[in-house]
Formats: sequence, C-alpha cells, structure tokens
Amino acid sequence: MRMRKVMAAALTGLALIGLAGTASAQGSEDLTWPPKDVTPVHKTKAELQEQAAEFTARQERTFPRIFRGAENVVHGQWGGESAGSISDGQQYLTSWTTLTYRGQATEVFTQVNAPGFFQTSPQELCERDKCTGRVSDHRGGLTVFTERPEYGITVAWNFRPNGEVVWAQSWAKDTKAQVAAVASDRAYTFTR
Repeated sequence: MRMRKVMAAALTGLALIGLAGTASAQGSEDLTWPPKDVTPVHKTKAELQEQAAEFTARQERTFPRIFRGAENVVHGQWGGESAGSISDGQQYLTSWTTLTYRGQATEVFTQVNAPGFFQTSPQELCERDKCTGRVSDHRGGLTVFTERPEYGITVAWNFRPNGEVVWAQSWAKDTKAQVAAVASDRAYTFTR
C-alpha cells in the first residue's frame, strides 16, 4: 500500500510538470486485458518514420525534465529490430537513449506497441517478472512496475484502454518515477 502511495505521489508530481497523467492507486486491478474492441493500427513506412520523428522530438523536450541534471544525453533512432529499421505495417517502435544520470552512465529503452500487438496481460507479466507495484491513471490506463535486480533493470509498463502498451526501462537505480513518466506519456502512441 505504501508503494502505491509513493508511486501515485511521484506520478502526480510529474503530471504537474506535464510529463505524466494524473495518477491514482485506486482501481488498478480493474483493467481487462486485452481490452474489448481493440482496433489494430497499420501504418506505412512513411507514416511510421513521421511518427518516429515526433517521438524523438518529444524525447528531446521531456527527457531534460524527467532526468533532471542528466548529461551526455543521446537519443537513438526509432526503429524495430535495429535502430532506424522501419517497415510497412510494423506494429511497434523502439528507441535507446544513452545518458549520464546521477553520475552513472546508463540507458533508457522505450517501446511503443500498437493497439492489440502486446498480448501479455498485467497479471501474466507479474507471473513472469518481479512486479514491484502498479498504479492506475485517470485515463483508464494501468502502469505496472517490474524489476530485474540481477541486472539492475527497472521497467514501467503502461497498459492503455485502446490496447496499446508503452514500456520504458532503465539500468539506473531509483528511476521508477522517471521510467513511469516516459511510459505513461500519451504522446507516445500509434493512434494519431
């Protein structure tokens, strides 16, 4: 319960600076996955490249506020299996950002999944990985936190009512609020 309150407070703080939706720990168990009536989105390569450019611009605007004091910030190209590789109908986009945060060189990996592409439910995710908390937002979404302590990985998975899942992970300590802000940012979407 204390973890939910801490995460809700952190996400609410980030919302105040425009980086995340207002958070609440209430109702986080109510999300049905996959949602009913998901409408898959299939974009052309050109549309996905335009979307990738928008995502990069968003990273450039928000990462300095999310990762305050970070240095040597370099955003990689959005792509699929490799940086910059995008093809017609691709159902996800990924990006690596390298940075020095709190004196530690680290990376932030972000993946944006089109509606219906990511099939694992929050419950299945928690059976597979070590879940450390979950918070719901006032938009009907759910952010689930997982960790891989043996690798120093913290992940925030934002499940959205339209069937999208956006997740962000970092290899830096104490970055749960930061990856949650990235994952819950509705600018990262396939549905525009």
